[in-house]
Amino acid sequence: MTQHFVELTAPTRLMAKVAFACSAGVAGDVVLVLPRTPAEEIGRVHRLLAAARKALGETSIPFQIMETDEAIRTATSGDPSRTLVIDLDLLRHEDIGLLESACGSSSQVIGYKLHQTPSKTTAAIFARGDSNSALAGTVVRRLTEAGVVDRTSFVHVTHAGQSATVDDSVLEAYGKVKAELPQARLAIEQAEDDVESAIEHCSLQYGLLVLGLPQHPGKHSVTRHLLAQVTEGLLRTTTVFVYARGAEVEQLSATTNVIEPWILKNTFSQDEFADIDRLLQAKRDRHVSISLVLPALNEEKTVGHVIDAFKGPLMDERPLLDEIILMDSDSGDNTRAIATARGIPVYVHQQVRPDLGAYAGKGEAMWKALFVATGDILVFVDTDLSNPHPSFVTGLVGPLLLDERLNFIKGFYRRPVRVVNEFVEVGGGRVTELTARPLLNLWYPELGGLFQPLAGTIAARTGTLRELHFLTGYGVEIGHVIEYFHKYGMDGLAQSELGEIVHRNQPLEALSKMSFQVLEAFFQLSHGLMAAGMADRMSGILCQPFLSGTGFTLFQTRVGQEVRPPVSSVLPLDPAASGAPAT
Repeated sequence: MTQHFVELTAPTRLMAKVAFACSAGVAGDVVLVLPRTPAEEIGRVHRLLAAARKALGETSIPFQIMETDEAIRTATSGDPSRTLVIDLDLLRHEDIGLLESACGSSSQVIGYKLHQTPSKTTAAIFARGDSNSALAGTVVRRLTEAGVVDRTSFVHVTHAGQSATVDDSVLEAYGKVKAELPQARLAIEQAEDDVESAIEHCSLQYGLLVLGLPQHPGKHSVTRHLLAQVTEGLLRTTTVFVYARGAEVEQLSATTNVIEPWILKNTFSQDEFADIDRLLQAKRDRHVSISLVLPALNEEKTVGHVIDAFKGPLMDERPLLDEIILMDSDSGDNTRAIATARGIPVYVHQQVRPDLGAYAGKGEAMWKALFVATGDILVFVDTDLSNPHPSFVTGLVGPLLLDERLNFIKGFYRRPVRVVNEFVEVGGGRVTELTARPLLNLWYPELGGLFQPLAGTIAARTGTLRELHFLTGYGVEIGHVIEYFHKYGMDGLAQSELGEIVHRNQPLEALSKMSFQVLEAFFQLSHGLMAAGMADRMSGILCQPFLSGTGFTLFQTRVGQEVRPPVSSVLPLDPAASGAPAT
């Protein structure tokens, strides 16, 4: 089923849009969307509507007439196998509600802005991603078969002065287009300023631009900028945006019935939870309290900035957070003093429940936090961040406050790594990409949709965390993911995109120790993967040989972790001995 949402306009322009949709192979029922009309304009709009009815009736095209709000509701609801075709003349400046509703409906979406084009024109495809690329190729193939497009280029944009090397992801997207359009050629476009300017320059060379559309175009994203250019008529060429979410569901469900539906239902964006008043109301309605826990070890350079980013907006000005605590691992610098000066309770994890002993490691600090934090929801955010923002917290607690079926939220984000004096974008982190992701895909393919399974920026219901084991070191994150999956399945686990987070980057030898602990945690908690007793034989010693001018040096480090039991199973202690804020 295809629905074509089109602006009410003069019959000639209206039928040209309908003809373009037919040429692109997406003909269907027409939804004429009425503009918001002041009283003095009703007569003119009525005449337009009568002419549109006549033109559509003469060609036997089924149509409905809707106001804008009704069109948005219609685009949001209904069969997700639909194709929704959106006339971008319906969008006004920053208001892209109809397009966002269409993308949020699980349907395949094609948005277009039609300009007068010759019968034979050239097309440039910029779409990326498996399904978006395939859909872009399909649309242009149909336009080629209809005689609208003559030649097609798949355009890859690079920055001026950079290598024009094409990476695997670009070649994969190009291959999807070539499968539909064998004659399509690869073209390299160098950007003097930014990607937007390169695409705008291409609008002078090509008669048709085809771009991919994300589900939630960010306010300052390339897509949002180009949509503004298109809706304001500044790109003087026919432009098509494609979003193939529905196609992805069909395509990936053929290989797995779990991952893709889970990603679609349980992946969120910080932009969805920007309205703090909405979160406050949900918090009051649910009668829950929220604690922010900041694990720290020698973070005097950043900890003050991190506290300030959250305490002012989310505690002093708007009481989303009920408490912020610093869970320190016996720092030797001014970390604790900086937090205390800001009125933040500070705990040294080695002094919390001393009857249970103490180990080094982030996981140990997180486990000890469960004995002192009072919130019904706990949020953990690292203190080595260079760019903390309140949305890191709202993006994590928002899904828990607004969706009662969810229990555990993993953050994910862009991770620029400093190389010399510049930041280079990487994926989920080096340990994630080289260690955790291959492991999960090999033995837990259901968890293959987690963007950053090792992210330490999380939020969870306290009751859930109290039922989980905690690895004392860097294995805590993968351990939680695996154990949660074993205990509760996938449905209550979700992930939320937090934008860009800049951490302090670790040297390679430190990453080796992190990988060691991730592997150790994986095999300790993945019962049944190894023969009985094999986990007990794992060594806790990491040997790292280094070659120097005088020969070899062998460093041996004990990096093995302990496994802390669920807090719910730990016997309570006299409150006076459970740990008090450090002085």
